[in-house]
Amino acid sequence: MIAALLIGFAFGFFGSVPIAGPIAALVLQRGLTGRYKDGAAIGVGCAVAEAGYAFLAWWGFSTFLTKYPLVEPASRLLAALILLGLGISFARYRSPEMKDQAQPAQTAHRSLLLGFTITALNPTLIATWTAATTTLYSTGLISADPLNGLPFAAGTFTGIAGWFGLLTFLLKRYGKRFKRETMDRVVRTVGVLIVGLGLVFAYRFVDFVQASRAP
Repeated sequence: MIAALLIGFAFGFFGSVPIAGPIAALVLQRGLTGRYKDGAAIGVGCAVAEAGYAFLAWWGFSTFLTKYPLVEPASRLLAALILLGLGISFARYRSPEMKDQAQPAQTAHRSLLLGFTITALNPTLIATWTAATTTLYSTGLISADPLNGLPFAAGTFTGIAGWFGLLTFLLKRYGKRFKRETMDRVVRTVGVLIVGLGLVFAYRFVDFVQASRAP
C-alpha cells in the first residue's frame, strides 16, 4: 500500500507539471495576478476530482481487466504508445501566454468548487487514468490489487495538490522573475526522458512477442 501511495503521488505530481490544461492555466493566471489563495484552492478542487477518477480507474482495471491473459502484453504495448506520445508532446511543449489583468479574489470554497467542477466534467480523465493504471501494471512495480486503489488515489490527490501548492508558492515568491522559457525547458527535458522510457516498454513488448513465437 505504501508503494501505491508513493506511485500515486508521483503520477499526480509529475502529471500536473505541464501548464497546458484549463486547471493549470487558471492556477497560473491566479498566481500571476496575485490571487494565490484562489489558485491553491482551484488546485485542491482539481485534486479531489482527479483522485476520484484515479480510484475508479484502478478499481475497474484491477477487478476486471487482469482476469484476461492478454492484458500483460497489451499493457506493455499500450504503455509504450502512451509514453511515446506523452514524451513527444512534452518535448515539443510551449506554455501559453497569460494575461495579467487584476481581478477580484473569490472565496476559497468557490475556487475549490470551480477546480472540482472543471475537472469532474472532463470526460477524458477516466480514459487518462485508465491508461495510467495500465502503464503502471505493465511495469510490474505493484500488484493489481483492488485494495491498492485507495492509497493510489490518496497519493494522486497529494501529488496534484502538492504540485499546484508548490506552483502557487513559487509564483508568490518569484512571480516577478517568472520566465516561461525556464518552465518550457524543464518540461521538454522531462519529455525526452519519457520518450526514452517509452522505448524501453516498446522493446519489452517486442521481446515478449519474439519469445512467444520461439519453439
